[in-house]
Amino acid sequence: MNKVFISRQRLLALSGIALAPLLSSASAWAADAATQPAALEDVAPEAAADAGGEAIVVTGSRRRDENVQDVPVAVSVISADALEKRGDFTLGQIQQQVPSLQVFSFNPRNTNINIRGLGSNVALTNDGLENGVGFYIDNVYYGRVGLSQFDLVDLQGIEVLRGPQGTLFGKNTTSGVINITSRTPSFDPELSAEASLGNYGFHQIRTSASAGIAPDLLAVRISGAISGNDGFLFNKTTNTRAQNYRNESVRGQLLFTPDPDFEVRIIGDYAKQEQYHVLSVFAGLHTTYADGTTIPNNFAVRAARFEGYTLPTFRAFDRIGEADSHYQSNMEGYGVSGEVNWDFGAAALTSITAYRWWDWNPANDGDSTSLPIVTKAQQANRQRQFSQEVRLASKGNRTVDYVVGAYYFWQLVKGYGATRYGSAAALWNLPTVNQTIANAALDGFEANSTSTPETRTFALFAQTDWHLSDALTLTTGLRWSHEKKSGAFSQFWVDGADLSAFTTAQVTAINAIRTQFNPVTNFSTRFTDNSLSGVVS
Repeated sequence: MNKVFISRQRLLALSGIALAPLLSSASAWAADAATQPAALEDVAPEAAADAGGEAIVVTGSRRRDENVQDVPVAVSVISADALEKRGDFTLGQIQQQVPSLQVFSFNPRNTNINIRGLGSNVALTNDGLENGVGFYIDNVYYGRVGLSQFDLVDLQGIEVLRGPQGTLFGKNTTSGVINITSRTPSFDPELSAEASLGNYGFHQIRTSASAGIAPDLLAVRISGAISGNDGFLFNKTTNTRAQNYRNESVRGQLLFTPDPDFEVRIIGDYAKQEQYHVLSVFAGLHTTYADGTTIPNNFAVRAARFEGYTLPTFRAFDRIGEADSHYQSNMEGYGVSGEVNWDFGAAALTSITAYRWWDWNPANDGDSTSLPIVTKAQQANRQRQFSQEVRLASKGNRTVDYVVGAYYFWQLVKGYGATRYGSAAALWNLPTVNQTIANAALDGFEANSTSTPETRTFALFAQTDWHLSDALTLTTGLRWSHEKKSGAFSQFWVDGADLSAFTTAQVTAINAIRTQFNPVTNFSTRFTDNSLSGVVS
């Protein structure tokens, strides 16, 4: 029995000098698969070195264990050792190692992933649409990309596949796949721990332990992490730091192996993130068009209406913002999955069942100034998803290798929106309107909304690799997808000034202003789509 204990203390220099060499993906060899059909994989040099010259095995590229050198797909592989050497633990950090991978994140809900510039709009998220880059952890598809913004701990490796992968994966892989695999439970006792410190109060503790409960029958693995910092922006309105965060995550696994050819892996995880976020920083002020014409009602003109209010510095690198309302970006993600693998010798049957939750709880100062204009602007989410995948894949060296599978996915994203206006809203937005009417309409006015986009997907997929010779393989694939989407939206008024003292005409004018800003409305929609797609290479 081997006992392993690792303890590290990292003191990061204030200048941000890296303690380990940057991992690259050999960009000279990273030819785009669109112009090079048999694209070479992009493998981090350290990953190859860590393997001691041995073959790097990937599983996501064609859903079976293969030497990455034999995979005719543009794929980047990042090993566990490479991740540990750099200290990368978020998807945003990992993108620096993978060519053409881009992660855009305004906050966890408004996070988008692109590969080769494709995937989704980099602007605000649509709760009814999934991203075009599939994000998978331990074979489970994550319907909301915000779930990827938690700390990633105790990983075995990461594979990034470029281009459509719909004949191999369950859902939404039009632009590619990020396939993350965590370390499996070990029957030999293992224990590892790592601590890091940095500037701005950064701290992180990561630990993992694994052991066999019953020899060659049952093993358990538990891993967790706590990280955070004190924030690197300053809110001059409240004289407090902003952008600070705290992440907590724990992951438990059970591995049951009643037979050498049969195993069951059950995984449960919980993660929580609290952020004092978002504080906007002003980068510039434009008051005229390109031809010199003044922009009507521009920011400077609006600000000048308020006695005692001074414009911000508009120097982004001062890292100073202003906000008079509460703001936060808090979320929780948790789930459970069960994976069954049955080895028949010539082929292996895999079944993955998963249920996941994601709770998103934001609050925002909607105007990003110290004036009470928009005092609340938020869109909370309660996401629930269930998925079931079954696939059969060939094993060994055969003339024809194959993967065939079926996939079901259900998702509901309940949205709860809220917008509230303060005492400065009328003069800021409606200076030419009678201010008595405008203030009655907006000061204290709040509108809420609910939305319920729901998705049901069923798919059948198959892919074959015909090894015509040592140098030539013909790949064919086919996918049929059936998808139903439905959704409803409702917006309604929940608060506002007492209008009993106003005349009927004044009340009509007040309600017209409220309707202009947040109309009372509701609607619903639904559609069904069937599609057949394929691949030949």
